[in-house]
Amino acid sequence: ASEPARVAMAMKRPAASASLGPDGVQHGPCAKRRCSTSASVGRPELVVRLLNGTFGALVESDPPLTPTQVLRADVGAELKTIWHRAGGILILRGLSALTPEELVAFSAHFGEVEQELCGGRVLAKLPGVPVLRLGNVRDAEGNLISVPSSSTALLPPDGCCQYRPEDRQPVWHTDGCHRQRKPIGSAFFCRAAPAEGAQTCFADAAAGWASLSPDEQERLDGLECICSLAHHDRKIQLRRPEYPTLTPEQRAANPPQRVPLALVHPATGRKAMYGFNSSTCCVVPKGTPCDQTSLDRYDLEGLEDPSVGIVRDLLARITAPAFTVVWKWREGDLVVWDNRATLHTGSGYDEKKYVREMWRTTILLEK
Repeated sequence: ASEPARVAMAMKRPAASASLGPDGVQHGPCAKRRCSTSASVGRPELVVRLLNGTFGALVESDPPLTPTQVLRADVGAELKTIWHRAGGILILRGLSALTPEELVAFSAHFGEVEQELCGGRVLAKLPGVPVLRLGNVRDAEGNLISVPSSSTALLPPDGCCQYRPEDRQPVWHTDGCHRQRKPIGSAFFCRAAPAEGAQTCFADAAAGWASLSPDEQERLDGLECICSLAHHDRKIQLRRPEYPTLTPEQRAANPPQRVPLALVHPATGRKAMYGFNSSTCCVVPKGTPCDQTSLDRYDLEGLEDPSVGIVRDLLARITAPAFTVVWKWREGDLVVWDNRATLHTGSGYDEKKYVREMWRTTILLEK
């Protein structure tokens, strides 16, 4: 299929009872189902297509969903249920008319929407709304007014997004581990998408965790990650000089955080790998102190403690094809992911040839 026609590429070959339709989505007895039986006026009938086994849900309707429909409280409650059942990945298409205000209202279906942006990202905030612009958008004077992607590497020709230890790519991560109030997820909306590249890849961190042996799970359960925003930003700046870093005052206001390497989801009860992103500067047994000299080195030089290798050694397994979905964006796509159940990574594109503009809200606390 051509790239625009490939709605989603499931990295795992579907079960024998399923087949790939012309849109590239897995179809079969467990892959597609109608969700809504309500006949109320204006309420759409939702059709769910699962993208890799039970992971990832593309939700559609005929006629296509509109911003007005997805803002309905009853539709929002139904979408949230699908989100949990599909492992924390919910995808909608065709919402090109969605406004920033509507994105914020839609995000509130899933929890409290963060109102203040942290660190050096304020310049990328859309006016009047708690929406962050990401990509390579510039103003009339050529100044960057979006947060550039931390991932610049293209996916390989076969489209596989599995982590490669030899070059530490793709940059798989969980958002917000470094924060005092850790976000439960994000809504990510596509305003402009490159014709090539710029896919976002998602991994089922709960299924990946469940695939580990009991001995491995017991050992990892006793560990926690130390995550620092200053370390995150400095590490990325070493690859991308234009990436913003924290001022001394911002660093003091964003101290390192300790997070468990494995987290039990409060709504589903499933345990998932957690606590890993570019802010993870070391991994220690729970409660073990980390001295300030080491923290300064991690934050100011972007150096990573060798103990982070514990997590990196797992990534190739957690991001194996059986657990991942690659999403090729179109304008009007909207994805909601759950940090407590998934990992994700971006991929690169030709930034001199294409403009990419994404809007993101951050969801702090589930209602």
